[in-house]
Amino acid sequence: LRHFTPAWHAVVMGTGATSALLTDFPYGQDNNHLKIAGCAFFILNLVLFVFVCVCSVLRYVLYPDIFWLMLGHPAQSLFIGCFPMGMATLINSALALNQNWGFGGEHFLRAMWAFWWLDAGLSCLVAYGMIYTMQDQFPLLTSSCRSVRHEHSISDMAAVWLLPVVPLVVASSTGGLLATALKEYSHTLSLVTISISFSMLAMGLGFALMMITIYLLRLIIRGVPDAGLVLSAFIVLGPLGQGGFSLLVNGSAISELLPLHLAASGADFPQSTLAGQMIFATCFCSAYALWSIGIAWIVVALCSIYHVVVARGARLHFSLGYWGLIFPNGVFALLTVELSKVLNSGFFRVAGSLWSALVFLLWSAIFLRSIPAFIDGSLFQAPCLPDGSAATLLPTTQTGVHEQATRSVEKASSSSDAPFTEAARKSQ
Repeated sequence: LRHFTPAWHAVVMGTGATSALLTDFPYGQDNNHLKIAGCAFFILNLVLFVFVCVCSVLRYVLYPDIFWLMLGHPAQSLFIGCFPMGMATLINSALALNQNWGFGGEHFLRAMWAFWWLDAGLSCLVAYGMIYTMQDQFPLLTSSCRSVRHEHSISDMAAVWLLPVVPLVVASSTGGLLATALKEYSHTLSLVTISISFSMLAMGLGFALMMITIYLLRLIIRGVPDAGLVLSAFIVLGPLGQGGFSLLVNGSAISELLPLHLAASGADFPQSTLAGQMIFATCFCSAYALWSIGIAWIVVALCSIYHVVVARGARLHFSLGYWGLIFPNGVFALLTVELSKVLNSGFFRVAGSLWSALVFLLWSAIFLRSIPAFIDGSLFQAPCLPDGSAATLLPTTQTGVHEQATRSVEKASSSSDAPFTEAARKSQ
């Protein structure tokens, strides 16, 4: 339990993305076998979510000091963003269960809507809380002895900087799916949900694009990352794929709801229809641009891996960080599938199917490889702990938490921890 880090929520994220791809596979939309497989993955993901949450709660209840060490760690703390993203994938799967099988009816749908508000609130809290922690000293519980401040530099930046802000984008796409389902019962609730979703999408995608620009600058200045960090380049696909998917889902919903709402208020119906279609057209163009940027970034990531593995001869040791590959590729496949629906394009349908199959194979390989690693304990490593054990005392100075985290990173740097956490070692 002492070594059960927030990065475990990436397992929930990856499994949830795989469940969504099975449910939304381009071929065989009416195939009950695929829907049943999607439901099976949803149940598995729900079990994983409960397991990870229980272990996390027990970790911080039994060893409360670890929470402050984790929060002061410049890399591990960023994985807190995986929690609301994993929760959002569960809401998406539950919504698919409701829409495809009629499970729970309207009451279940409204319950999922309530959970979405909780997820949206957590996403905002994580995003702005972690951004503030990264840039300034954040006093926790108004106690001067428990303040956290991270030390970062552009030259040592890693793609894990994106993790706290991507939940805003993920929650916005969930809101778009819920708004589409709610329009049958309440146009007002649907429009409110879409409005909040567009706001979160603008905030999250704006932050993400800024950070991606800085990350590209870091690659140009410092070159290809080390073997422990090179896989993190795929994290960039997360906000690009999920952002494009959210634009299409919310844009489609607003194009249908806006004419109905304006017509009910006495507005000219043809003009309101045109306004909705214009908004959807803008969303489509933006989504296609994000898909194109994603293709470019896949090339950058593959070239980086080739350089590290072939040119440098480095080995990519298996760790929990491999689970971070599934969700970004999964949501990029979802965007490709959604583009195939909007354009009725055979090219995007085939591309989405191939990418979905690749994600499923990737999930299967990582899941099977994780079983022996889970049994022998190699997946349980917490770089925020100074010597592999829980700290007994908290630093009493304002910078003590950061200094303790610094020492822990230096001692853990020689271990083969999750690839993304090595950014903390370089930043020191």
